[in-house]
Order: sequence, then C-alpha cells, then structure tokens
Amino acid sequence: MLGLDPLYILLIAIVVFLASYLLVSYLRESSTQKEEKGKLLTMKKCLSCNYVLSRPYEKEDYVGRKEGKCPRCSGDMMITAIYLEPPPQPQVTAPS
Repeated sequence: MLGLDPLYILLIAIVVFLASYLLVSYLRESSTQKEEKGKLLTMKKCLSCNYVLSRPYEKEDYVGRKEGKCPRCSGDMMITAIYLEPPPQPQVTAPS
C-alpha cells in the first residue's frame, strides 16, 4: 500500500467534503437567485401635476435627476424612485 498516515487520510477526506459542500451551496444559491429576480424599474414624477410614469431602468438613472417633460402639462419630470418589481407569482387554482 502507499503507507499514508491515517491523519493525512482524515485531513484529505475533510478537505474533499468541505470543497464539495461549498460547491453545492454555491450552485444552489445561484440557481435560486436567478428565479427570484424581477424587473428593475425607474419611477418618474411631474413636479407640477404629480403625474407618475414607470419605465425600465437605464444605467445612467439616479434619484433626483430631471428627465424630460410631462406628457400632460409639459412640466419637468424627475426620477423619484428606482425599485425592483417582484417577479410574478404562479397562480394556484383551487381544486373543484
């Protein structure tokens, strides 16, 4: 046989176990994160008439940025919120 000390065998077994545990938990976490993601949205509000409009987030967006004119009153629009819309929940039908 190879003549390995039992302590080395135990140490190798622990390292293999920890490495496989970390790999499995990383893969599990990354797969659940993909499922839970929603859409990132930007909310704009008119400073004059309080008209609110939501649109998809763009890289340059930040809260407080003035952006365009209001479609209702031509007042200034400002970004008031950036938020993550939760993903749609699956519909559960009641048994009949």
